[in-house]
Amino acid sequence: MVGSASRLRLLTLSCVLIGVFNSPASAQVSMNSFGDDLALLFCSHVLTNDSNAFRNKLREHRLRIRDIYPRIRCNGETMIQFAERHGSTEIGLFIVHSVLHADLQQAGDLSWAQKLPYNHPINSVLRERFESTAPQQ
Repeated sequence: MVGSASRLRLLTLSCVLIGVFNSPASAQVSMNSFGDDLALLFCSHVLTNDSNAFRNKLREHRLRIRDIYPRIRCNGETMIQFAERHGSTEIGLFIVHSVLHADLQQAGDLSWAQKLPYNHPINSVLRERFESTAPQQ
């Protein structure tokens, strides 16, 4: 079993911040100065299923999950995929509820979730979100 220190080191090496943040100017300045560190911090909160610390960090830097979600990858995965792989269901569900539909589709989370068991909590919530917004015939 890989220790949490080894996982964090691996996460440090693999965490990539993609693109420039399109957030408010006050947050953008702080993101430019330590964006990679923040991306690593968000990924570590996902890894440890610490949704309270995740929310607090968002508030502290005046960010919304929908502003950072498309740009952060944790070991090459979206935060939802990373959460599911590490059994961090609570924070995975929080992210699913907080991210825009377009971002979930663009990131490939919807097609990825279809590979999960039908009754998996993340798959269920993703399906519910998209079924509730599907056009009625």
